[in-house]
Amino acid sequence: MTETRTWTLPAEGRRVGLIGKGGSGKSTIAAHLLAWWARRGVEAVGVDMDIPGDDEHGSLYAWASLTDVGAPVYPAPAHTRLAQESQRLTPAGGLGLLDTGAWHRKAGGPHYSVLSAVDLAVLTLQPTEMELERAGSVLTALEHLESVGAHVPDFVILLTMVNNSAASPAETREALTSNGYRVLTTEVPRQDSRQGYAQAFGKPPRLIIGDAMDSLSVELLEAITR
Repeated sequence: MTETRTWTLPAEGRRVGLIGKGGSGKSTIAAHLLAWWARRGVEAVGVDMDIPGDDEHGSLYAWASLTDVGAPVYPAPAHTRLAQESQRLTPAGGLGLLDTGAWHRKAGGPHYSVLSAVDLAVLTLQPTEMELERAGSVLTALEHLESVGAHVPDFVILLTMVNNSAASPAETREALTSNGYRVLTTEVPRQDSRQGYAQAFGKPPRLIIGDAMDSLSVELLEAITR
């Protein structure tokens, strides 16, 4: 693939945060985004806010220690210094991608720090009634930041773990858009095969032209540079 389009970001760069419940594919998405952006000539870094000791496995930092994901990945700084550190680490004219652990609504915690540090927050959401209900705490957190005069990032929703044969993705998308939320066109499918996303941890990200991660890398670049 020859990438003919160029992407212009400001000198100070931009920061994107992936937030959502555990198991919604954040680290897998992050690794593929870093690899795709590198292929597209966009310099980026990853910052892994999935702090060691959390009850999760397969963090972005651990993945990058096993194979090349196309960009350096740094472990979590103290969340009280996240805004400054993420700005320092972001390449000039490039992107900083912040991966998070399972969402916890806790004022003063690391997730609020991520929301305050990024220019674009991406909520990874499985399209089920239960997850749609649980997403309310993320939306409330954004409202809280606005109410106290803190920085509020642009906000988009990414449907993940999608079963294309089910009706729920379309119903979830309609429910969100009817309430004024921006849902990305790209949907990340559930793939449990040996070559699928679910089995990708620790391996070089497979860059398949035209697949969901390819489309997502472009859609997010468009969102952050518009």
